Amino acid sequence: MGLADRDYARRRPPPAGLGAARGLSVTAWLIIINIAVHLIALGLFSAPTQAGFAGAWSLLHEWGHFSTAKAFFETNTHGQRVLTMQVWRLITFQFLHDPNTIWHLGLNMFGLWIFGRTVEQYLGSKKYLAFYLVCGIFGALLYVVMSALGVLVTDPTRPLIGASAGVFGVILACAYIAPDTVVQLIFPPIPLKMKFFAYGYVALATFNLLTGGQNAGGDAAHLGGAAAGYFFIRRSHLLTDFFDVLNNSKKPAKLGRASRRGAGGTASRSDVDRILAKVSQHGLASLSDKEKKILREASADSQR
Repeated sequence: MGLADRDYARRRPPPAGLGAARGLSVTAWLIIINIAVHLIALGLFSAPTQAGFAGAWSLLHEWGHFSTAKAFFETNTHGQRVLTMQVWRLITFQFLHDPNTIWHLGLNMFGLWIFGRTVEQYLGSKKYLAFYLVCGIFGALLYVVMSALGVLVTDPTRPLIGASAGVFGVILACAYIAPDTVVQLIFPPIPLKMKFFAYGYVALATFNLLTGGQNAGGDAAHLGGAAAGYFFIRRSHLLTDFFDVLNNSKKPAKLGRASRRGAGGTASRSDVDRILAKVSQHGLASLSDKEKKILREASADSQR
């Protein structure tokens, strides 16, 4: 029986964790949550309008947006700066978008749908969700660092919202996973290899940041997300502890009893079945070098 004939290869089981509900992927859930939050925000009473957002600004945006002032310090009624540490904003800002246009949300969700599924399949659902959120967090942190260094001349109360940092990280991950995959651009309508598409986006964001473009603050977050994506897709074991602080991500997973070699030094059928199940559940990146070697040998044997 070849690898393609095995049940694990023919039918991928529903993803674990968040994506398990009704068989939806984490990517699908992220898109659903972003759209739901946007609709809920539009239905809430408006809060005072923030700089850069002429028009609607909901209470949900006010409670969840990120800014240097809101996340780390705030001015009290006596004009004194006090430490606030509203660190939840490092997560919540990623699910908020410009309430005055559909394009901010639409383009981010379109990018997430196109590129997120590849990264989710590679990492597995749990690590993928951690990867996405970490990229967003690093986007906000680089925004703060750039502001502190004077690269960004911006009001510390200016809001940062949107999923762009996470999406940038996902795009950089795709450039690592499938660098030569051809992407058909909408504008200009030309085909482009994934690696050129991803790094071209980074170069454009860098140029806009250094020249003080209209969305320089957003581009700082984009670059933070891209840098995190570049780093963590190559060291995905570091993401293990994001949701499970009891696990030591630096220790490689041990092979179980079923992973022992069969007679003659060849992999047994139980070895291959266990590894394929692991790929289905946690993605290719979860495999050790030894497990990858077993799969390669089994695949070669099946073609003889």
